Amino acid sequence: MIKKHLANMITSIRLIGAAVLLFVPVTSPLFLIIYTVCGLSDAVDGFVARKLNAVSDLGRKLDSISDVSLYCVMLYKVWPLLTKTLSRKVLYMILGLLLFRAILYGIYWMMKHVLLATHSIWNKLSSILLFLLPYALQFDFAAYYCYLVMGTGLIAELHELYWMITENIQSEAEKQKAS
Repeated sequence: MIKKHLANMITSIRLIGAAVLLFVPVTSPLFLIIYTVCGLSDAVDGFVARKLNAVSDLGRKLDSISDVSLYCVMLYKVWPLLTKTLSRKVLYMILGLLLFRAILYGIYWMMKHVLLATHSIWNKLSSILLFLLPYALQFDFAAYYCYLVMGTGLIAELHELYWMITENIQSEAEKQKAS
């Protein structure tokens, strides 16, 4: 019975950890420890679900909710550090990229009623780089690292936009063939 729910329990660690991080100072070692555990849960939960043949719709939804929760908490906690580290121009670029992602999610949600979650190499790379941001903020190269994260994130978003367009075109072509 535990095997069936183990992956969801691992995912829940990320959700609980995100809530706890709201109350932990971002510059403390405890923040980085909890944040690391959350990241490890993200890296492991899908693997465990596939290995134990316990992939489920609930698990997918819980994973998405946990990811969004952790990223929202991270943004909330890390944004004050970014405002001290980066110029206004770069901060506006970050907000623009976040808005672009939110618009893509919104459009895809309206079209398909599911959250867009491509697992492209660009998306994985941008997620890893974004996850490492709180660690990078401890060093002098933090501003340059933010440029790397933004550039990779932009490529990932453009790739998702391309995928949305081509996937939608393919779906329409299949519908026309069927009729």
